[in-house]
Amino acid sequence: MNRILLSSLLCPLLALATPLQAAPDAPPPETMPGGYQAVDTESPDVQAAKAAIQGDLANLRIEAVEAAYAQVVAGMNFKLVCRVTGNAGPGTWEFIAWHRLDDRWQLTSAKQL
Repeated sequence: MNRILLSSLLCPLLALATPLQAAPDAPPPETMPGGYQAVDTESPDVQAAKAAIQGDLANLRIEAVEAAYAQVVAGMNFKLVCRVTGNAGPGTWEFIAWHRLDDRWQLTSAKQL
């Protein structure tokens, strides 16, 4: 097949495959489907996640939950941004706790910010 014919066939297909861009002045979407959603730091679910996380921490103490997010998975993920104290002094950490369908909690991530 010659190149001119090939390019005339592919160009319209590539144009269709290119994702549409939002207008530059359009606000960004609040959340992404399947992503984390902001939740109240004082909600019972967040307090249960905080207690479960604290139970897994040996050298850190959660002083305050500064931000909290929830994500629906097979169960729920709770991402907490917390002010903590510990052997290395005060700091801010991000924890992710998975509330499993069998009602158990599992700490899946802990990182210092």
